Amino acid sequence: MWEVFIYINPLCSYCLRVEQSIIDFTRKHNIDTQYHFVTNCNMATINDYLQQKGYKISNIEERNNASKEVIEAAKLYKAASCQGNKKARNFLMNLQEQVNVLNNPFDNTTIRRAVNNSGLDYKAIMTDKDSQCVVQGLKRDQQLSMEMSVQKAPTAVIFDCEDEQKPGVMINDFGNAASQDDISKNINLMLERELPKNETSRFVESGTVVSLDKFRR
Repeated sequence: MWEVFIYINPLCSYCLRVEQSIIDFTRKHNIDTQYHFVTNCNMATINDYLQQKGYKISNIEERNNASKEVIEAAKLYKAASCQGNKKARNFLMNLQEQVNVLNNPFDNTTIRRAVNNSGLDYKAIMTDKDSQCVVQGLKRDQQLSMEMSVQKAPTAVIFDCEDEQKPGVMINDFGNAASQDDISKNINLMLERELPKNETSRFVESGTVVSLDKFRR
């Protein structure tokens, strides 16, 4: 079994492509996988989001709007997780698709559509997103990002739970952000080295994380 932490910007198209490619890989190879999608809302994440949207990093108004949207999306995702992690992941990816692929505005109509498409309770999410539980959950996510030395989104940290002595592998370079094919190709090349038949070969160029137990939540 693999345990996979994917650090994401909840409104990022690049993150969506990485999420899809990693999930496709584990399904293709029948790997039992436990996923943790962790929102990462630091300055680097906001800068990347501004650039992807074609905004100027120096524009204070655009930066403030982008920060508010990313934080609001993170709160919505954390609130959705109260109704089940799998449904919350579906909601997150649906929201990313609505905003980045279908170019819908990040507003209540788009949020409601993503919620409904994921089989979640819209009223409960809108109530829970401002709760103390969600606030604390986001703080824990930021703490986890710092403990794992995650600098940007997307970043994936992958642990092979069948081998407790094997260090986790951190990947934060997935190739061309605009190309699903390029991202999938790179992820396949990197993760195939982690399959049991290739235990002697590890991808470590982006760094490693030593102990999984430290990061269990």
